[in-house]
Amino acid sequence: MKKYFFAFIIVFLASSCNYIEERSTPHVKLPYSFQNTDIATVAILPFKNKTEKKDVEDILRRCFFSNLSLKGYEVLKLEEVDERLNLAGINANNLDSEDVYKVGRIVKADAIVYGVVTKCCKNFYGIYSQVVLGAEIKIVEVRNSVVIWQADHTEKTHSDAIPVSPFSIPEAVVDSSMNVREKVIADTADRLVKKFIVSIPGKSFSSPISASVISIKQGDSSMEVYYRVQTGDTLSSISLKFYDDVLKADEIRRVNSGIYEETLTAGQEMIIPDIPIVENIEDVKQIDKTKYKRAVYRVKWGDSLYNVASKIFNDGKRWTIIYDANRHEIKDIKDLPVGQVLIIPLVIPVSDSFKKAG
Repeated sequence: MKKYFFAFIIVFLASSCNYIEERSTPHVKLPYSFQNTDIATVAILPFKNKTEKKDVEDILRRCFFSNLSLKGYEVLKLEEVDERLNLAGINANNLDSEDVYKVGRIVKADAIVYGVVTKCCKNFYGIYSQVVLGAEIKIVEVRNSVVIWQADHTEKTHSDAIPVSPFSIPEAVVDSSMNVREKVIADTADRLVKKFIVSIPGKSFSSPISASVISIKQGDSSMEVYYRVQTGDTLSSISLKFYDDVLKADEIRRVNSGIYEETLTAGQEMIIPDIPIVENIEDVKQIDKTKYKRAVYRVKWGDSLYNVASKIFNDGKRWTIIYDANRHEIKDIKDLPVGQVLIIPLVIPVSDSFKKAG
């Protein structure tokens, strides 16, 4: 019974302890004019950790994501950024050695954010406690590979009450208050980030449909293909796009409850059923072409329309077939972003207007 009494006392006192922040401001550098009108999409790369505190870099990164989103920029989801880097074989350990422009193209962002946790200390002395968290963060504009914003700061949080009992407390009881201490670290990280964010110029908010048009996500039992409806789409045109067959429109409607021709609106996301998902482009040749006319493929680093066509049709000059199937999604025929999902025609269309040279 005593054990539980002490547990209650320590948790109550620790949780009721008021923490006060230190009044301080970050050291900010703006090496170049922050042309925020040219920056629409921002990717926050995995942060590095120079301290012994495990996972504090993830806490700081998520805080930065939550706060930067309020400045009006389209901030890519952290999971999406990590997935694109993983497809290119890049992680936090080798990130600094990679070319900025290359990384920017991989994550499909106009600017990328680098961060380092430089200090993380938790000092609990019974009648006094302190959390110290330091970081260095910079934003790099991808097109010109220049730092447009840079800041460093150390944030300190102090307690103004007695958090623990002077009695001898069993180790299990001490452990029960650890979650309180971790919350103080998260709160300190959030305050640190808020001080950083103040000096970053905001962007006027706009809300065009800018999410990926075609995506691949984990379903209940397998990976599934999703499509975000665009202006002017109909169920028949979507069916033609993915199956080269308008008669599949009814099947699309059946697996997407609540979606009908008359209720179809831009921005809606729907499942595209029964279409092969190709992990490696060479696997296209193994698909039964009597059953399927098209498949989908997620672009990897180094892919181009030419080399993808070479592997599918044994002729790189037939890249126009792939382009025609994705003309509304491909922004630059010379630069396919890593992670973009392409529709892959499995056969050469009869109507293909391609003429071989010579």
